[in-house]
Amino acid sequence: MIDSDRYVGMGEVLIGRTSDVLKATLGSCVGIGFIWKKGGVCGLAHCLLPESPRPVSSIGARYVNQAVPSLLVLMGVRDADLNDVQVIVAGGARMFSTHQGSLCVGRQNAEAAQKYLLQKGLQVVHQEIGGRRGRQIVIDCGSQDFSINTIARQPEEYHYGWI
Repeated sequence: MIDSDRYVGMGEVLIGRTSDVLKATLGSCVGIGFIWKKGGVCGLAHCLLPESPRPVSSIGARYVNQAVPSLLVLMGVRDADLNDVQVIVAGGARMFSTHQGSLCVGRQNAEAAQKYLLQKGLQVVHQEIGGRRGRQIVIDCGSQDFSINTIARQPEEYHYGWI
């Protein structure tokens, strides 16, 4: 069976089964992955911001507080199943050199992920958050395994396009 790579874009949440491979490339965004072996389904949310200023009832992942319940609903996870869900969190890097609080969205995203997962009683089995480099999270729904790869940083002169 050929794997079907499914890229999870910013603000998106996707679920997958059997041959699906879910992938997201993250900087300051946070990727929240769920692996539910008993249910035979996995999910991945690519969150841009920590919290919505207003209550959100729609399915999506623009905000962390929207993504966690969206994953649970789309995957069909009930309260009785929460202990069987493995959670992986990646991203939340500080992508800019500034120390201003308003631009530390990576840290805020990572903190929101921990907060909302804890509120639902979900336990994180693995996390790679913070730092200064982007990451790619990959969830193989067939093997129900995951990997997180750090993205190498380019030299500054190439990063901005001039020498």
